Amino acid sequence: MYRKIIIPIFFTIFFIGCSTTKHQISQSADTVQWTILQFNDFYEIGGLDGGTIGGAARMATLRKKLKAENPNLLTVVAGDFLSPSLLGTLKKDGEGVKGRQIIEAFNAIGVDLVTFGNHEFDYDQKTLQKRINESRFDWVSTNVLENKEGVLAPFAKEKDGQKIPIPLHHIVRFTNNTGAAVRLGFVAPCIDANKAKFVFYDSLYPSVKRELTKLKNEADVFLSLSHLNKSTDLQMARDFSQLSLIMGGHEHDHMKYEVGHTVLTKADANARTAYVHRMTYNVKTHRLLLRSELVPLDKTITEDGQLLQLIKSWKEFENQYLKNAGFDPDQKIPGSEVNYDARELTIRNKPAAFPEMICKSMLAQCPQCDAAIMNSGSIRLDDELHGYISQYDILRSLPYAGSIISLEMKGDLLEKILNVGIGNKGMGGFLQWANIRHADDGSWMIGSALLNKDKIYHIILNEYLLTGLERNLDFLNKNNPGISNIITAENPAAGPLRKDIRLAIIDYLQKGGR
Repeated sequence: MYRKIIIPIFFTIFFIGCSTTKHQISQSADTVQWTILQFNDFYEIGGLDGGTIGGAARMATLRKKLKAENPNLLTVVAGDFLSPSLLGTLKKDGEGVKGRQIIEAFNAIGVDLVTFGNHEFDYDQKTLQKRINESRFDWVSTNVLENKEGVLAPFAKEKDGQKIPIPLHHIVRFTNNTGAAVRLGFVAPCIDANKAKFVFYDSLYPSVKRELTKLKNEADVFLSLSHLNKSTDLQMARDFSQLSLIMGGHEHDHMKYEVGHTVLTKADANARTAYVHRMTYNVKTHRLLLRSELVPLDKTITEDGQLLQLIKSWKEFENQYLKNAGFDPDQKIPGSEVNYDARELTIRNKPAAFPEMICKSMLAQCPQCDAAIMNSGSIRLDDELHGYISQYDILRSLPYAGSIISLEMKGDLLEKILNVGIGNKGMGGFLQWANIRHADDGSWMIGSALLNKDKIYHIILNEYLLTGLERNLDFLNKNNPGISNIITAENPAAGPLRKDIRLAIIDYLQKGGR
């Protein structure tokens, strides 16, 4: 059980609108006030829901308003921003975009401090180094090191011919108008969910303990900018009570927990929301006052003009690139209107219509197949689609594309896969399907019949799902002796649309499928 506590706060009102009401900054000679603006898991520089929510331009507006309220402002991002996105998969100026658009946006916004998330390691070491070098903000990482052929060292920013190591902890100092100062000490742990060869993950709890020990005499307030799953963040709060605030990411859904005197917060992905933390510290009594507010970045927050121009430039490039690749991103696919909820909050927790439609499109490429399955983590839309669907909606839903593979397996293996998939609730390994039903008693229906453990089933799935890399599904790979008759997209019998799952979806929708 998590013990609920009452955190003392200074009583001010925050209005979440275009014209934020001013806070009265009336600190005494002994108190220092500051604000931390927290984002996490940011992939799309433009707004979602038809541009009405989130996006870099609203991030910039909110930051400017908070900066006008109190110059002691720190803007932080708790990991996962370089990848994934449709833009990131394209090429510009002869090389992959691979997060360049995000770095440009963060630089323009005025982000101050970031930490690694697991998706920062989606690209190769050379690409990551370029993105770090391009950034005008600070990085911190407590347990992640660069692995260069077995030699371990902190990642570094290369500037003017010098390498500046990314620190294992970070200190920020704020003062009031009389010179009284407070020192904020940050640790920044990251989940080891991406086993890239050039990355080494130090032991999580010992590394955090080590850096907090170093900070003991160097900081007044202890904070964590983390990219961990919720259960690990909560364990951190229990184990390290000196942490006043853990600002986390990874889950993509907003949350707030209080464990003892530690507060854990996570905002929604893609800046649908942000957390605003207003803090006051008394340098004599060493008492910290904290108020944490979840702020929706909706259409009541105007979009910053400078960032809109940056977004427009990138979007024009993206649109032309896709047209040159043979897609028509603006084309509205004819047929009935749609109402798809493709938010990760939905598709990673329950069977949903949008991934079911994708699975149906795969089945359309394999009429003899009994069922289709896919991992929800392949869908990166995190948005809702209403009205007529466009080709662009499909392209941004599956930025990594990937092919479609059909195969055969016995019912007992299929049952195991489905049970693991349903158990991966809340994660990208939560499975979605078509022509499959999970009965109330826990049994599985394939079509209209109960799953038969001894029957051979013909299944079609997305390429990634057969790599064995999905959570708890390492046994689902091409070397599993229980899997046979694998037909990949390269097989002439597969047909041309299996080479890119997005082509299969667009074809299915154009023929009236939903």
